[in-house]
Amino acid sequence: SNFDSNIKLRQKKTSMQANREQSTPRFMKLRQIFQIYTRGTISSSVFNLFTTSVGAGTLSLPYAFSQGGLLFSGVVFFLVLLISIIVGLMLYSTKSYCQELYPGMDVAGYEDIAVAAFGTVGRIVVLVILVVFLVLCLVAYMIYTRDQLDLVLQYVVVKTGNIPDCSVFTNCAVLVTLAFIPLFPFTLLRDLTPMQFTSALSFLGVTFTAVAMTIRAVQLHGSPAFKPQPIQLYPTSVIGAITCVSYSSLCFLCHFNILPLQKELYHPTRARMTMVVVVSLVTAYLLYSTVVFSGYFTFYNNINEDILTNYDFDDLLITAARIAIFFTLLFCYPVLLHPTRSSINRLVMTIKYLLDTHPSSEDTPLLPGMPGIQGSHGYPHQASLHQKVPPFVWVCETWMIFGSTFLAASYVPNVGYVWNFVGSIGGTVLLYIFPSAAFLCLRYKLHVARSKPQRKCSSICKDLVAMAILIVGLCLLVVENYSAVNDIINTAHDPLSLCSQLACVKASWPV
Repeated sequence: SNFDSNIKLRQKKTSMQANREQSTPRFMKLRQIFQIYTRGTISSSVFNLFTTSVGAGTLSLPYAFSQGGLLFSGVVFFLVLLISIIVGLMLYSTKSYCQELYPGMDVAGYEDIAVAAFGTVGRIVVLVILVVFLVLCLVAYMIYTRDQLDLVLQYVVVKTGNIPDCSVFTNCAVLVTLAFIPLFPFTLLRDLTPMQFTSALSFLGVTFTAVAMTIRAVQLHGSPAFKPQPIQLYPTSVIGAITCVSYSSLCFLCHFNILPLQKELYHPTRARMTMVVVVSLVTAYLLYSTVVFSGYFTFYNNINEDILTNYDFDDLLITAARIAIFFTLLFCYPVLLHPTRSSINRLVMTIKYLLDTHPSSEDTPLLPGMPGIQGSHGYPHQASLHQKVPPFVWVCETWMIFGSTFLAASYVPNVGYVWNFVGSIGGTVLLYIFPSAAFLCLRYKLHVARSKPQRKCSSICKDLVAMAILIVGLCLLVVENYSAVNDIINTAHDPLSLCSQLACVKASWPV
């Protein structure tokens, strides 16, 4: 009996082992399928890159076309689309150059490319530019949100029939307080997982606004009382042309998110990344075109910096669009504040690292810790950086950023003053100058490092294209900043809303 039991036990073990061996490939297949669907797919990557590019700049694009003329602006807008696609593919090549020059290097964004191309000084310069750009975007988002709330309150007050002679709701600071103070706890989040819904909210808000504007444009042109107005094809001034280029460049500014998306994309080949970049930017181009033509052929050349302020306050459909944009911008604010605070922390830690190590110009390697790159080239990883920031410092930083953008949104009468600088910094430096300069610098270093460098015709063409983009960016940087400063000096932008900086003013509510 013992002999029989031993035989049965051996048979049981053998069968269990066979079942395990048979189930292992099946388990591996299930695991691979799970990894495919949990990592970034092409569709999810396209959606994320699309929602990154589509934002508050949509509301100012019809104004840019009215300044530049329909034909000139259309050509410029299409050229910016082509340059944006080329720069997106250029970043993919730049990452491969970094990894070929420095094996094992983790290229996660603009900062890592700056370190590889220009050293530690390049990293600091890029971080400073990112901080300035993101802070200006936060101010612009607050002003846009303030203006939408102002118009929605007009609709509510007038419809209820309680029109006050004097109201605190005509004060800009009160409007900003009503909108953003309840949102402040969300700005303290260290993890943005609870805010993942903002991508879908942004897509739905902008799409609904485009549909609402299209409906109003069709209704206007179908009305018997409609009288066509003359169409301006070219800009009437150099400032108008500069404004058109500046605002158009902002609409496709999503390139700082390309490298993080590539890390999440399953099987990130060049062909798949090309598909992601092209499809997302072309989709954004089509949505922008809908907003532009709907707004332009409704108001023609009399368009404000915020297209929604052109419509009547009592338009129910447009009021619904204003509410959609209001909540979209409101919840996008903490999402945008998160990288702003992270950039400030990384900038401080980078400067602190340099001061602690006291590097000399002769002995400092391009990448600290070379050979054998560890971490983020001698600097803390972003995740570890967030853990090292004490809670008190974290809250103080958040209050500092929130308070500065709050004051700016309370006292800047028109978003155009801010948006001009956002375009001159973001559209020129982050879209044109830095990617092309880093591309050329790394290609030169790679050419020198290779034992048998090869200069093919296609390689020379790439260098010429990158050099042309760099020259265009440098020229635009000068003229766009001049235009932005000139607008402030000459107060070129009129206030778009009824809010003011006074505690209580005579309310000019429409009747």
